[in-house]
Amino acid sequence: MRKRSRNLRSGRRIATQSRLIAIALAVCLVGAAARSSASGAERAPDEPLRVAVYDVPPYGSVDPEGLFSGASVDLWRRVAEDLHLTYRFIAVAQMEDVITGVERGQFDAAIGAITITPARLARVEFSYPAHRSGVAVAFPKRTGPIAAVMSYVAVLRELGSLIVLTLGLLVLIGALMWVFERRRQLASNPGERGVTSLSDGIYWAAVTMTTVGYGDVTPLTPVGRFIAVLWMLGSLTLISLLTTSLVARMTADAVTSTPIARTSDLDGKQLAAVADSSGAEYLDEQHLHYTKYANLKDALASLVSGKSDAVVNSVGALEYAISTYFSGVIPMPSGTLAPSYMAFALPPNSPLKKLLDRALIEITASASWRSLEHSYFGR
Repeated sequence: MRKRSRNLRSGRRIATQSRLIAIALAVCLVGAAARSSASGAERAPDEPLRVAVYDVPPYGSVDPEGLFSGASVDLWRRVAEDLHLTYRFIAVAQMEDVITGVERGQFDAAIGAITITPARLARVEFSYPAHRSGVAVAFPKRTGPIAAVMSYVAVLRELGSLIVLTLGLLVLIGALMWVFERRRQLASNPGERGVTSLSDGIYWAAVTMTTVGYGDVTPLTPVGRFIAVLWMLGSLTLISLLTTSLVARMTADAVTSTPIARTSDLDGKQLAAVADSSGAEYLDEQHLHYTKYANLKDALASLVSGKSDAVVNSVGALEYAISTYFSGVIPMPSGTLAPSYMAFALPPNSPLKKLLDRALIEITASASWRSLEHSYFGR
């Protein structure tokens, strides 16, 4: 009986130990799987670098046959040749997938239209700048009398400070003329027509400034005539400055087909941008509402159809998409809202950074690269 009891206790201990061993093994396996998932699929030392290409021409794109091309692709090839790197390209359509993949170590580098922004810099590292860029705006083509009136109003709004200054001086001179002329007018002959009221003073200042000079109201006192001489000389300068500024701006608008955009020009408009693009991040920083599109071609199509009033994106990609798909339909953007740079994105603490920086500094400064880059952007 005692022997049977000892055998039972021994069996229970063995079973308990077996269960504990099984649990320990399961925990180890789960932990290993979690570490593998967290670190991404680590590349073996002899495997080629995994380089993500953000699929946005003219910086990077892949054709149906799987051939990669673009300004960033050519630049990477030159860098890789200089550093004797082996690599393979992986096309990625969405910016968030690019940044997330680099951040998690799924890609060893990412190239293409990747603008350096504070939000992305908090997640990944960037190499020495590869391309100059900037956030630009595309507006629809404006024609007809309504467009001309709107252009004139926009120019007047831009010159508002000069117009306000001119009107303020006009009122001031008219008031001064009235102050010095009204006493003489009280003692003057009834036939003399001088400045008898504030409205007369402002009227005289206006006709003098515009060089109309009807002569129906004239200053009679020496002080009034001295003020008149000063006002004649000053008003000539003001009117010349206002006229030349107005003509120059309207001429520039006619030549460029679209005015140089400013952030204030976006207020109250239906805006469009590619999701997670540098244009979208800029609009988020400005707290402006916009509609997100999957790609730049769809965003520009919304501009043509009237669903949006402006499309915000990096200038190089915007110019390329307009010239490729909407030439003659959408004017080229003029100027940028904010200058920026594009670079290769790298995982945090990447050992490639110093090597890439040195190679990029040398290659981007060469005449041969500037010539090749010009063939893509023409600028």
